[in-house]
Amino acid sequence: MSVRTVPLWDGRDLLELLALTPEGGDRFVTRLSDPNANSRAYGGQILSQALMAAGQTVPRDRVPTVVQFMFLQGTQVDEAVVMDVRKLQDGKRFSSRHVSGTQSGGSRIVLDGQFTFATPMTGPAHHMAPTAPLPDPETQPAPKDLPLAWRQAVLDALGYMIEVREVLDFRLNDPPERLIPDAKHPRFRFWMRVRQPLPDDPLLQAAAFAFLSDWWINYVIAGPHLDTALEQGGVYVATLNHSIWFHQPFNPNEWLHFDTVSPQAGRGRGLVVARVHTRDGRLVASVTQEALLTDLG
Repeated sequence: MSVRTVPLWDGRDLLELLALTPEGGDRFVTRLSDPNANSRAYGGQILSQALMAAGQTVPRDRVPTVVQFMFLQGTQVDEAVVMDVRKLQDGKRFSSRHVSGTQSGGSRIVLDGQFTFATPMTGPAHHMAPTAPLPDPETQPAPKDLPLAWRQAVLDALGYMIEVREVLDFRLNDPPERLIPDAKHPRFRFWMRVRQPLPDDPLLQAAAFAFLSDWWINYVIAGPHLDTALEQGGVYVATLNHSIWFHQPFNPNEWLHFDTVSPQAGRGRGLVVARVHTRDGRLVASVTQEALLTDLG
């Protein structure tokens, strides 16, 4: 299989990025690529595209419930990703799929994911409310409102570009001084939403959430070490694995509050756990991620 090149996404139409080319059977190919600060494809891009590939193979009345995803190699930004879907289960209530993504004619495996879908069911319900009051996101600072020195320090130390893609709206929830969370109690809260109107399609909405769920979520791992990273000339941060649990229906067009904490970082890796609430306090998703956090070189 030959190498397939793809153009870069212009950042304007998220549905265009999520669209895949079917190639018969259960194989799908990406059409566009979204670069990150490390000149690789943004993790949220391939996460969302793999979810779309898996979702094309299940009954439409089954909605995404769980994503378990491994980033195996940096995804070449100028190459298409070939998504091969394998059917693991089609039961009375659940469908499960395995997705393998390759580049370079199949010689590079860049992702491995498992996705579960379910028919909506009834049963006992509860959810954990936000642990602190949720301010109005419209009153919180956007990236452009942050001091330039903060933004430059974050870029120099961690490679995080605070500028946000055109399709996303991002607000910091009472940012700590100089964007450095307390290392003894690492916590970082922010708001996100998709600006672009989305159709009433649970798969597309889940994929849009998967796209934004990788945006700044691991900052709570790296942020407490910003000064040390600056002194050392920077650290390398990259996503290793990523999981999502979809609890309730929601539309990522509406504001979502990410309350992220990092229980541990060390030996080159760090963990983040995020609870995602709607503006009215409903817990709609949980996200975990392990990230590479290591010295340059």
